[in-house]
Amino acid sequence: MNLLLLLLLGSIWGTSFLFIKIVVSEIGPMTLVAGRLGIASLLIWALVWIRKMPLPHEWRLWRSYAVVGLLNGALPFGLISWGEQYIPSGWAALLQATTPIFTILLAHILTQDDRINILKAVGVALGFSGVGMLMWPQVREGVTASVWGMLAIVGSSVSYALASIFAHKHLEGQSPMTSAAGQFTMGFLFIVPFAFLLEQPLAISVSGKALASWITLAVIGTVVAYVIYYTLLARTTATFTVLVTYIVPVNGLILGSLVLGEHLSPMLVVSLALILGGVLLVRR
Repeated sequence: MNLLLLLLLGSIWGTSFLFIKIVVSEIGPMTLVAGRLGIASLLIWALVWIRKMPLPHEWRLWRSYAVVGLLNGALPFGLISWGEQYIPSGWAALLQATTPIFTILLAHILTQDDRINILKAVGVALGFSGVGMLMWPQVREGVTASVWGMLAIVGSSVSYALASIFAHKHLEGQSPMTSAAGQFTMGFLFIVPFAFLLEQPLAISVSGKALASWITLAVIGTVVAYVIYYTLLARTTATFTVLVTYIVPVNGLILGSLVLGEHLSPMLVVSLALILGGVLLVRR
């Protein structure tokens, strides 16, 4: 059962890049993220209320929710949505797989908890080699929109890594469901002003396909995925749950190729192997 949940979680998160690509072709990325986090916040608070879980009242907790809401919600969601305007969804899924590599690198710099040894250093080098291989053909043509798009996805991985380090220190022992609700709410409050400043969220017109993808992204790709994620953490271990890292990029690349007709080149396969090989080494 746990393995099925892991595969389901990897499929959901891998599919999210496809849904983002569909939605962002019709509406602005900030509006997309605001809607995603707004719907997710309402649904997860409803789950907290139904399960009669205690509500957070401490200022310290809400301050932590604000930091995690920015680093694990508004900022990476915004960067991914913006970046996917300029690069294929499969590329985004592949670059996002670098999150564990940035996590171990930043943890070594910012904390004393997890130090880099020779094996992990090789893993970091492999991961960066995979990113470099993917980006180099675009970089040779100059600083184009696709280069900025890829850098945005890499930036989202850095943001997720910082969020993981911060949450481990400041939210350990808190209810995962309540923390997710607080995080989504604060992320929504961060992103809404940017949606109104940079776009026109009240004047959008979307197709049925984009609207269905938007709602699915919020409900399945955010709320259901987080419930599965925290269920796996409770039933298994963090080491088992992090195996989802290997499923997401493969799923994202395949779906991008099958549904959107994105080209699946040998270079992408080699980049995938290098990045996932790096993740394997830093996670040992």
